[in-house]
Amino acid sequence: MKKLENKVIIAGWRLLIFLFLIGTHAAAQSIVNDQLTIGTVDVVYSRILHEKRTIWISVPKSMTDTLHAKKKYPVVYVLDGNNHFATVSSMLKQLSVENGNVIFPEMIVVGILNTDRVRDFTPTSSSFWVFKGFSSEMSNTGGGNQFVKFLQEELIPHIDSIYPTAPYRVLMGHSLAGLETTNVLINHTSLFNAYIVVDPSLWYDNRKLLNQSQLALQKSRFDGIRLYLGIANTMPSDMDTVSVRKDTSGESFHMRSIFLFRDVLEKNRSNGLRFACRYYGNDGHMSAPLITAYDGLRFIFDYYAMPDGIMAKLYDPSVDIDPVPIFQQHFQQVSAHIGYQVLPPENLVNLFANSLLEYRLYKKVFSLLNLNIQNYPQSSGAYDAMGDYYRSQTKYTEAIRFYQKALQVKESASVRTKLVEIYTLRQASP
Repeated sequence: MKKLENKVIIAGWRLLIFLFLIGTHAAAQSIVNDQLTIGTVDVVYSRILHEKRTIWISVPKSMTDTLHAKKKYPVVYVLDGNNHFATVSSMLKQLSVENGNVIFPEMIVVGILNTDRVRDFTPTSSSFWVFKGFSSEMSNTGGGNQFVKFLQEELIPHIDSIYPTAPYRVLMGHSLAGLETTNVLINHTSLFNAYIVVDPSLWYDNRKLLNQSQLALQKSRFDGIRLYLGIANTMPSDMDTVSVRKDTSGESFHMRSIFLFRDVLEKNRSNGLRFACRYYGNDGHMSAPLITAYDGLRFIFDYYAMPDGIMAKLYDPSVDIDPVPIFQQHFQQVSAHIGYQVLPPENLVNLFANSLLEYRLYKKVFSLLNLNIQNYPQSSGAYDAMGDYYRSQTKYTEAIRFYQKALQVKESASVRTKLVEIYTLRQASP
């Protein structure tokens, strides 16, 4: 059977491999003069790879605000960065507290651009997939473990030295990059805390990494690691998910390989790996990354969102409930899941406090703002927000005191203006 698959794989894979090769080149051409509206450009020289590597970086807005003192952020490393960086960074901004949501934590996104994609994302050297028309572009294989070394010894330390990173990292890869992401999961497990693997090229080298994973997933421990696997619909139109598994043609070799990997994951659920998988029947190889990234992040951080039912009670004026224990307990649970202490985010607490202020639930507002002062005593924003609260209560002396504290931490033109206004209001009050 393997000999038959080896003979037919070339014909069945011409189009799909062509898409692998051109996909990132098309995306790169949309960048003009290295200007990105959603991030910054950095260049790292790799002594391991003997070349310069360009990376794109997106940081949460709160990282550049003076409001958030000493906050650290998890990091998502995105392979094929010139294809998927915008997707992931925009998604995280939209669904984190930066845009009024609490689905995901605020995160730093690092998109890694390609120089030699085939070299970096193939863990072993192989001629199994080299054929006429592509041999010149696909002959340089087997650099995957050197690329992992670059990540571990150069890129990750570089990011950690510049940005306030938390000890939690996610790696995302699609297609050949999904093969490499699987390689990291299997052979360098602890380098990342979670993995998003999108329609990986596990057929490569006649399924060598797939075969390795069978033994590794059976004998190794993956405690605390999360994996989300997305499978695209790449089978011939006359097949379904049952018949494709019985097929022996090259056209379905890619998809059958991924299904086999899913089977191995299912059989070894006792190894500590928390795993989820979804087949996207309406998405092909090139459209699957967007929806898989979303579902993967939802799975990895399924513990982060505040419970809707509990939060609804905060807005009920008939329910005398202190919001502080709710926030504290929830983020204690978040901390247990993510592996380090996560305080209730200052901007999240402010978001709810401002919303409750509109409902005139002043006791709850005060409790939340006071929580921020306790958790972030070096934040000018925490004192500024409390000054706004006292101003809304026409308690001008207290408002002045907190505005002055905010200015002691950080000079601010807006707070200085508020202070001038509040002096005027106090003089005008009876």
